Amino acid sequence: MKSSVNLAAILLVAGGVWAQEPQKPAPSNTPQTQAATAASQPNSAVLPELKTQSYKGTLVDMACAGSGTAADSSHGCAVTASTKEFALRTKDGQTLRFDSVGNDRVAETLRNKKKWNDLVSAGKPIAVTVNGAVSGDKLTVISIS
Repeated sequence: MKSSVNLAAILLVAGGVWAQEPQKPAPSNTPQTQAATAASQPNSAVLPELKTQSYKGTLVDMACAGSGTAADSSHGCAVTASTKEFALRTKDGQTLRFDSVGNDRVAETLRNKKKWNDLVSAGKPIAVTVNGAVSGDKLTVISIS
């Protein structure tokens, strides 16, 4: 009787093993899989590509640049030592406000670049070239010189 119980237990365990479905391998995270996944998602999930360009203009104080108080694009809203938010006023009169990183980069450059410091002290405009990407009226700054 003991051997028949052991045989029944062995058959029960063996039946359970054979009855299981084989496990499917987890999907790999290869570039092909990622591309196929991205292609199968709706277009609204794909972010638009921002193109970086060079923008030339005058550095201005955003606090007054957006208010329309500037008399002209070269001298209105001049940057001061207390300016915290900056913008670029292009030759065609468009004002592009800087992102937070851009504001930090300008503030650092103002501290370290004697020529810019002298222009600020004299109340003169600072001509700059900004490399970045525009989205609406916001300029994501990559570099400024």
